Amino acid sequence: MTLEKGYKNIVLIEPPTGEKEITSFKYPPMGLLALATYLDKHGYNIKLIDASVDNLSVEELMIKIKDAKPDLVGISVMSVNVLQTFNLADEIKKYNPDIKVIVGGIHPTVMPDHTLSNKNIDIAVIGEGELTVIELLEALKNNQDLSQVRGLAFRQGEEIITTIRRPLITNLDELPIPLYHLFDIKKYKSPYAKRMPFISIVRSRGCFYSCTFCGNPKMFGQTFRCQSPERTVAEIDYLVNKFGIKEISFKDTELTLDKNLEKLCDLLIAKNYDLIWTCNGRVNNVSESLLKKMKRAGCYSITFGIESGNQEILNRMKKGITLDQVKKAVDLAKREGLQIVTNFMIGNAYDSKETIEQTIDFAVALDTDYAYFGFTTPFPGTELREQATINNWIIDHSMEAIRYDDLMMNATSMPTEELKTYLDKAYGKY
Repeated sequence: MTLEKGYKNIVLIEPPTGEKEITSFKYPPMGLLALATYLDKHGYNIKLIDASVDNLSVEELMIKIKDAKPDLVGISVMSVNVLQTFNLADEIKKYNPDIKVIVGGIHPTVMPDHTLSNKNIDIAVIGEGELTVIELLEALKNNQDLSQVRGLAFRQGEEIITTIRRPLITNLDELPIPLYHLFDIKKYKSPYAKRMPFISIVRSRGCFYSCTFCGNPKMFGQTFRCQSPERTVAEIDYLVNKFGIKEISFKDTELTLDKNLEKLCDLLIAKNYDLIWTCNGRVNNVSESLLKKMKRAGCYSITFGIESGNQEILNRMKKGITLDQVKKAVDLAKREGLQIVTNFMIGNAYDSKETIEQTIDFAVALDTDYAYFGFTTPFPGTELREQATINNWIIDHSMEAIRYDDLMMNATSMPTEELKTYLDKAYGKY
């Protein structure tokens, strides 16, 4: 397919996260890559720039944008990098006001009005981007009414118009295998990774759980959709044979939500790749047979989101797990010889000194290979954010405050300065 006119040259950008390096993880922007691949399939000229992995300043990023001479720039926006996105949009329009600036991702989806408060952002895509962006580009090319395109927010004069949400993509197998060559695979890493080259992949979207701290359902729906095992193996085959990949991190919210995971493991066992992998799992969705099969298929590490060592706190956050399930899952994973990573949050809604200490003691007692502790963060678009706003728990409303290693809300019975000490205490005791 060729495009005779319209926005043919497109630059897609993962923006920098700011001055502070948040983590030692460097995962590729899989959502942006999926969009880039879909646009490429429809005949657009795509350049993908990951300014986060290269830690580019806005000035350095502008040099790359100018070199690419785009008709349109698309930016993936999270709450943590929205201010960098605003700065970037300002510079793009200063350079060439004719370039369309379109943004998508979780922040525009849950806060379209805030996103479009920057007048240099033309349009926000809400929810999944593939189908919406193709329809949007056609509408722009033909000068059609944008209010007829589902899944958008845009300004009409001083008014912000938000169109109805687009139905979710039902069959993820219909999406093409990502064009991994669009970025430099060698740049991506994980502190856990044992082998290189390393890459992460995502084979599912959405989640049917209702954790109050998670915004995933706002972006991808309260349903779970997953590639077929055959489609995933086709992608892995491409990665192994084309790029020599030796380790994969499945960055799905929860890989173990897939009812066909054992079948995927069977296919990987039959392929006998020189490959190892890691994933996220839920403690209530693993069994001895599943973990055994995962280990045989190359899995060596599983991460469980535990969040709290107090059952009442878990219930309040609608986590949908019990402490007994945690103990059982960790025990089963240990028995299969898997490396276990656990995640916990300090400063949950209604935490007290006692419940925080229970969480730390629980983490220590589980005796896993790694435990990560972070302050509970009320991300925009979550039920927790609504609770925090209503109860005046938020200490710092700025977007720069959104990170796990700094305290931006106090929903506990403790003084803020005392609560701040518990992250170091947790790591020290662990």
